[in-house]
Amino acid sequence: MRSKHICTTLSKRCKMKKIDFHVHIETALPVKQSAYYFKDMCERHGYSGINILAFCYRLEDNKGFYEKCNEAALELKEEMGDGSYAFCCLLPEKDFAKQAEYYMSNGFDGIKLLRGGKPNYYKNFPYLYDHEIYENFFALAEEKQYPIIMHNNDPAYSWDISKAPERAIKMGWVYDDSVPTHDRYYQSVDNILERHPNLKIAMAHMGFYSENIDKAFDMMEKYPNLYMDMTPALNIYEELSLIRDRAEEFFLKHGDRIFFGTDATNHLVGEARMYNDKKNTVTSHFFGGGEYKEVCGKRISPVRLPKEILENIYYNNAMRFIGKEIK
Repeated sequence: MRSKHICTTLSKRCKMKKIDFHVHIETALPVKQSAYYFKDMCERHGYSGINILAFCYRLEDNKGFYEKCNEAALELKEEMGDGSYAFCCLLPEKDFAKQAEYYMSNGFDGIKLLRGGKPNYYKNFPYLYDHEIYENFFALAEEKQYPIIMHNNDPAYSWDISKAPERAIKMGWVYDDSVPTHDRYYQSVDNILERHPNLKIAMAHMGFYSENIDKAFDMMEKYPNLYMDMTPALNIYEELSLIRDRAEEFFLKHGDRIFFGTDATNHLVGEARMYNDKKNTVTSHFFGGGEYKEVCGKRISPVRLPKEILENIYYNNAMRFIGKEIK
């Protein structure tokens, strides 16, 4: 019989405040329309607000909407009201440190990094995060304690098309030897943190360390300002389900530096809405403390966590990460 302190999927007692701390504004919609989609999502899934990650990472260029997406993110933050936040992105043709200082002084709560760590951008932007062009930015971010959500790497299967799922192939997230290796992307983050061990960084999608959880343990022990962002890629929840006891140990040990998001887009209709609902269903079961079952085609063994850890993951840690009062 489970401990009474463990939250289970069916426990009404375990309702808690939640924030979707990883959504994107990536489509040129009127701000009120974007807000409508996100407010509907929040109502359906029980979120008190969102954290909007600006998206200025178009492959070919950054003209038009992509050049103005930071402004759009701030407008959406205001439209969403109290309890929602925004992270800027950094345009590649401008000085990263100067941009960060400007945006953090003008309404943003943190910074989202993607281009230097998402392998499909490498052809157009061949600079991993440990390249010298990022050095001044990371030095400033460490000094100022700017919160950074960083996408780095993709799942290991992305370098083996025979193992890659259909969606990864469709999205162009499969790579050959013209792109740095899976291990090289991991090494780039190791190099940054060795230079700047007090950076306040959250690794999006658990940094894809679900396939090497011992590495995640080591990093969290070594770097006290490192967080894990549990926003799906759904494969990370299947991988953690295969090592449920070890995953539980990770969440219990580091439950004060883990938070949650869904990767929702501001144009949340059709396939995008269905996929977001799927991610909410899978993750709710994983964190729900119930029994093993197949959920939306994913084999999920839920972790059994105390309510206080879940409250941290779903809300409190996100507020700590950006230095906000926990209400």
